[in-house]
Amino acid sequence: MNNAKAVSDDTLWALETAPSMFLVLSADLYVLTASNLLLEELGVDLESIKGRYIFDAFPPNQAFAVGETKKSVIASIASAMQTRRTHYLEVQRYDIIQESSNGNFLERYWRISHTPVYDRLGELSYIVQTADNVTEEIIQKLYSDKIIQAHNSNLKQVDLLNRDLEKAHKDLLRLNSSLESDVAQRTAQLASSEMKYRNLIDYSPVAMQVFRGEELRFELVNAAMLQFLGKTDDIIGKTLFEGVPEIVGQPIVEALLGVYRTGKPLEIFSEKVILERDGIRTEGYYDVIYRALYEGSEITGVLGIAIDVTPQVLAQQSIIESEERFRTMAEGSDILISLIGTDGLLEYVNAAWLRLTGWSRENLQELAWEKFMHPDDISQVAATVAKGMQSREAFLSELRMLDTVGSFRWLRIKGTPRLGSNGIFAGFVCSGIDVTEEKQRLLEIEYINKALRSSNEKLQDSNLKLTENEEKLLIAFDAGELGSCSLDLRTGRADMSERYRRQYGLPLDGDITWEMVLQAVEAEFLDEVNVVLENAIKFGSPVDSTYAIRHLQTGERRWMRVVGKVYQGATGTNDWVYAVVMDVTAIKNDEQRKNDFIAMVSHELKTPLTSINGYTQLLQAKAKKGEPFDGLVFLDRIQVQLRKMTSMVNGFLNVSRLESAKIKLDKSKFDLSRLALEMEQEFASLVSSHSIEFAPGQEIWIEADRDKISHVISNFLSNAVKYSPRGSKITMDCVLNGNGATLRVSDEGIGVENSDIVKVFDRYYRVESESTSKISGFGIGLYLCAEIIERHNGKIGVESEIGSGSTFYFSLPVAD
Repeated sequence: MNNAKAVSDDTLWALETAPSMFLVLSADLYVLTASNLLLEELGVDLESIKGRYIFDAFPPNQAFAVGETKKSVIASIASAMQTRRTHYLEVQRYDIIQESSNGNFLERYWRISHTPVYDRLGELSYIVQTADNVTEEIIQKLYSDKIIQAHNSNLKQVDLLNRDLEKAHKDLLRLNSSLESDVAQRTAQLASSEMKYRNLIDYSPVAMQVFRGEELRFELVNAAMLQFLGKTDDIIGKTLFEGVPEIVGQPIVEALLGVYRTGKPLEIFSEKVILERDGIRTEGYYDVIYRALYEGSEITGVLGIAIDVTPQVLAQQSIIESEERFRTMAEGSDILISLIGTDGLLEYVNAAWLRLTGWSRENLQELAWEKFMHPDDISQVAATVAKGMQSREAFLSELRMLDTVGSFRWLRIKGTPRLGSNGIFAGFVCSGIDVTEEKQRLLEIEYINKALRSSNEKLQDSNLKLTENEEKLLIAFDAGELGSCSLDLRTGRADMSERYRRQYGLPLDGDITWEMVLQAVEAEFLDEVNVVLENAIKFGSPVDSTYAIRHLQTGERRWMRVVGKVYQGATGTNDWVYAVVMDVTAIKNDEQRKNDFIAMVSHELKTPLTSINGYTQLLQAKAKKGEPFDGLVFLDRIQVQLRKMTSMVNGFLNVSRLESAKIKLDKSKFDLSRLALEMEQEFASLVSSHSIEFAPGQEIWIEADRDKISHVISNFLSNAVKYSPRGSKITMDCVLNGNGATLRVSDEGIGVENSDIVKVFDRYYRVESESTSKISGFGIGLYLCAEIIERHNGKIGVESEIGSGSTFYFSLPVAD
């Protein structure tokens, strides 16, 4: 395709979802996209037409003149592009295939327009072909035109016949005074005129008949009328009752006699008539026209014209009966049922609404229903209905409405789009139920939540000896988001909140049973969970259980705590459990990390203590024997082990001070580049296994706690030595970035996995792998670094690639 200019995917998508029917064409008339409404109306999918030439994209049908339509469309597009304005075509007919009809077509008429769309440079982007379905309008117009045309034609024919008769009558008067030969000639002319009159009626496609005399004797009955009556031409010469006996007693007879007796024309539309055709009584509906026939000023007969409108009347009756069935069903239902028009006004409310609100159906569209709604719900409901009107999709809303005693009732209203007989959106059918009791149950669950929070607060106050980690876990538990559930102990059916379902991986829609919940519980906890439920059923014992689950969707293992209360039914049996659930995985994980940390600290402190104890025993043995020895060597080694212990204890104390907010910053202005050089020189003198490089640059002055910043740099360098191979290079640089200073330490070590990068600054977190299993540490060094930098309003981070090394960095504001 040679498009004038490519159209963005976002533009095409926006056009596809627009609430109107149109095609988007390239300049050479290839289909770029189509709106969803047009695709749905034509019964085609986008992929079957996209990228195809417009006259090849759609299936041909009997009503589509390709040649003429193609010329019209091309001419319309050319006109639109020439004028740069929308060009409108005359109404075109294009029938669509009826679903499940073996290829039958539905008659459809369309009002088409073409609008060129240009970009800001004036270049053509695409052409929008809008198609409005005007089938109902055109069919009604064609039908009306047909009726009017037939009616006018018949009147003209009757008028011509009357004029011919009148002229013939005058001719007869003149002939009476003429010679015998002239009489014969005039008689022949009259016979010819009579024959024309009869031929006009006999060969008319409209059912016509002529009655003579008050007994309504058939004089002329054309073939169309005989077919309509289901009779043969032997009824000619018979009276109406003799030829069509089944018509006796029907209202149409009196109407016909009234025209004969008064001369007043009569037009009856959709008149019910019962006729006998081939021995079968048939009921139909007809538009009937009667005109008196005159001879001079005397009425001598009646001209009758009949048009069969039975299909239209039956279709209308079917619609009325359907509406009556709907209203009968709605009136007998306790569900709140109403109809809303496209203007948002009420068209109908059933008896349930009237009983609830005390409204009247009189002047329903003028009812200010907002006055009956809770003020806090008005804007939300109006927005929901407006959105539904715009998208023509179903909506759901909850609101409070005043009842007849002045109390607000909670209602849940669902609106479903309804279509008219022409398939056009006509508003919404709304159904609603009273959910006040359900809301009250939710309040009870909320009360349970409050009681649980209160219980946790009391537990926190009474447990003064809990560690700081345990206190934080309780606070996190108290502030955590909870899921709610009501379990029917009689049936095992559970009514769960969405959060509860998500926590277990259960379906978000549909019923939930207790067996479905148990599928998520780890096997090792099933007995415990079942015992808790059995005690609730038998003894009404409160529910308080903590257990592990396996998420049914992701397979992730999670820890859950469920707390609930048993409620008894009217018979005193334990019928319901209302419970809340909270995810306590973080608490369980923290407990495990704490236990691991205590075990690790015990192990790490045991090593220097063992060394000190050994050196002390050697000193004691040497002293007891009185042997000469160099005690300074032993004391130096003991001092080294004491320094290790002191370093570990200081690390723990710093963590404690940070978390208790007792650590203080002693800020001063200093050159960060100078501090980095000092740290490089210090480590170079102590570390011989690695090459440490630092190239001092310009002075970078910051205002910070010099000792604590040096601790961060020392930790970076120490980790680089521990986690990189001997003989590798460690580089450090310090640069100025605008209003900030950044210091980086890079190594050629083992690197950090992406999954660990987000956790390396967490307290007690250590990367667990085969390559790090023999490297000692407590997982507090980087945590302290992160806390120090954060208290300086700075930023800390790491960039790493497995097998290539890591770069740890921090940034701080420069001094004013």
